[in-house]
Amino acid sequence: MRILWFTNTLMPDACKALGQTGARGSGWWMSALLERLKLRSDLSLAVVTVTGFKDAHLTVDGVDYFVIRQSLRGAVLGRLRHPWAGRPSAAQIGHYAEIVKQWNPDVVHVHGTERDYGLVKAFGLIDTPVVVSIQGLLGPYSREAFGDLLPRELTGSLKRRLTGFNSDSLYRWKVFRQHAPIEEQILLSADIVLGRTEWDFAWAWAINPGVKYRHVDELMRPEFWQAEPWSVETCHRHQVVCTTGSVALKGLHVLLEAIWRLRRTYPDISLKVAASGFVPQPTNDYADFVTGLVKRWGLRDIVHFLGWLDAHELVGQLRAAHCYVTPSFIENSSNALQEAMLLGVPVVATASGGTPTIVEDGHTGFTFPPGDGAFLALQIHKLFQNDGLAARLGNQAVAVAHDRHDPGRVEKQLMSAYGDAMATVTDHEITHARA
Repeated sequence: MRILWFTNTLMPDACKALGQTGARGSGWWMSALLERLKLRSDLSLAVVTVTGFKDAHLTVDGVDYFVIRQSLRGAVLGRLRHPWAGRPSAAQIGHYAEIVKQWNPDVVHVHGTERDYGLVKAFGLIDTPVVVSIQGLLGPYSREAFGDLLPRELTGSLKRRLTGFNSDSLYRWKVFRQHAPIEEQILLSADIVLGRTEWDFAWAWAINPGVKYRHVDELMRPEFWQAEPWSVETCHRHQVVCTTGSVALKGLHVLLEAIWRLRRTYPDISLKVAASGFVPQPTNDYADFVTGLVKRWGLRDIVHFLGWLDAHELVGQLRAAHCYVTPSFIENSSNALQEAMLLGVPVVATASGGTPTIVEDGHTGFTFPPGDGAFLALQIHKLFQNDGLAARLGNQAVAVAHDRHDPGRVEKQLMSAYGDAMATVTDHEITHARA
């Protein structure tokens, strides 16, 4: 079987061969899966990615990599933070089709709907069966682009007010809204859609009632499988860890409110934020807003911004934490959350999007309503107060996570989906012959 992937990020082997630095904290679930599939003697693999300023074709460890340069128009508009930067290019999509025809795969697998790769089938340029994995969905995400904040709350400084038309949050909202129709075209044209939660199935079905949806889970990084599990006896009490990003929909301000409230009961409470965008200086309007809240609420000695951490560093922070929190207003299936569960760290997460599929409230963690800092504070308080409860939730999360992310199980799910995709071509040929 010949499988060709389209990915949003360049895989590590290709990065190394080209002398490039890989994207931090992005795409590792795909690279882990690729490493798994490379072990199969019955597969030939290729990966296509748009990045950089020149084309390249290379073979590393048996995998063909096609690197397509970013269009000059897209690069310029991206620098200007213009929402049209991601607008599809007919020439670019035609280039995708040429590679597919040249490499002649049995199945094309498009990882994510955030780029225009899936339009190669929507535009009728290839007959090859196409499988599309849902990562997030920008249409629904656009509704939560500002979380529960007003746009003007994110343009507080003079500089931000003067450039508010191009603020990061507003820019992302425009990009999400503009891409939503493209995302729908991609999902409508896919032969098979892969997802992991009731939420992504609901949206796939809402967009395409005839969707052929298959459940395929994701692999976790090996560092989280190999690490010693979390223990309430060895954790730093009242220490909270979060890996949320510096965008409003990730809801860090909600967690700050909860920490502010909990400080009255737990004077030694601390929050560690493992995310880029806040240090050494805030890089966007939301990071400005968050660091402003830290100062206004007197949390500078409590909240610690760690920047981006690699897998080993993150494992250490999670094992030391008393609990892990995902305060996002919407997520499909947060990999950071699932990594914490795999380690057995007690988790608290927003009950929105696909998270209720990932975390069963009261069994593998706690959930809280979106934007409700008081409810979040109460859920954290329960974990701080009851070591037995915290240990039980963590142990039950480990059991679920070990089954959910078992590499052999995930591989079997994916290969079954590839087989179903190939069968759609056979079914079409039989129907056409009968007609």
